[in-house]
Amino acid sequence: MVPARPGVAVPETASWLEIDRATIVANARALAAKAAPAALCAVVKSNAYGHGMVPVAQALADAQIPGLRLGVFTIEEAFGLRGHGISLPIFVVGPVGRENLAEAAAENIELAMLDERDCEAFAAARVAAHLKVESGTNRFGVAAARAPQALERCEQLGLRLTGLYSHLANAEDIDKPFALQQLDALKRVAGAAKSRPMLHIAASAAAMMWPEMRLDMVRCGIAIYGAWPSPAVEAVMAGEDPSFVLRPALRWFAPIVQIRDAHPGETVGYGRTFAVTRESKIAVLAVGYDDGLPRAAGEGRMRVRIGDARAPIVGRIAMNTCVIDVTDVAPWPAPGDIVEFEIEPLARAAGTINYEVLARLPEHLQRRYL
Repeated sequence: MVPARPGVAVPETASWLEIDRATIVANARALAAKAAPAALCAVVKSNAYGHGMVPVAQALADAQIPGLRLGVFTIEEAFGLRGHGISLPIFVVGPVGRENLAEAAAENIELAMLDERDCEAFAAARVAAHLKVESGTNRFGVAAARAPQALERCEQLGLRLTGLYSHLANAEDIDKPFALQQLDALKRVAGAAKSRPMLHIAASAAAMMWPEMRLDMVRCGIAIYGAWPSPAVEAVMAGEDPSFVLRPALRWFAPIVQIRDAHPGETVGYGRTFAVTRESKIAVLAVGYDDGLPRAAGEGRMRVRIGDARAPIVGRIAMNTCVIDVTDVAPWPAPGDIVEFEIEPLARAAGTINYEVLARLPEHLQRRYL
């Protein structure tokens, strides 16, 4: 998403995202230094995990990190980056239709080859390909047992094989034994290659924790934005390298639109699930699940920040609104005062992960770049 046009005001009732691109660059530099001599592929798919794909890519390109690639999922994302003047190498990890192969080659976009039946089409289009070896997720990729034959066919056809890679299934849960099995499967396939393509298997978690997984390149997504792949990974890194830090680049704010008095016996919101038991002050916000606020975070599960205080979301989160109980906030807030939704507590309250909360932040939320 491109930044809002200068001079276009945000309605005083609307929420917004504040995104610090210098923090994203600092995180990328820290990850690149940790992974060196392996190169860094900064993953900017899904609108850069909600941060805005084009502004983030532009900031990373300007940072001139040696060997940097950008990773996206769709060819449309890759074409969009090229259309905005991004000249860094781009790697598309998702499936690409054959009708887009010629343009991908012309734009110097690297593609994942996810099926051995694509060898002929990729070779004919002269695209640069990374052959994916399926080693444990049972998603996209050529089965490890078939990968040597696929490699041989690619070489016979003269395919530009830039990379050979796989994807770890459970690094976030510190399942190193299974990760080592996957790494061994990839290396066995690599041993059958006549050429020496770039090898890569690590995403953020493995790239930070396990040096043997870094190979020639690491693909970092969530960590670029200052979020940890899991609390377990954060704990491992705190023990092994306390000097290594990630700083969140995104903050989510909303103004209070209305303050209401609520009296014992009254209820709040759809389903009347919150019953008022004392004289209360409640604040209404124009933020709901249409804005990316998970419905599951309501009913008192999430507490938002108001200055140094916190207040619970009460009742059900609706499509465009939510209500917080500010009775215990001193002094009582007023319309226009600012509330912050913190991403990690929000994910926990909704019973999900930070990846999902960030990726679901919709494009209509204004992003203010620092």
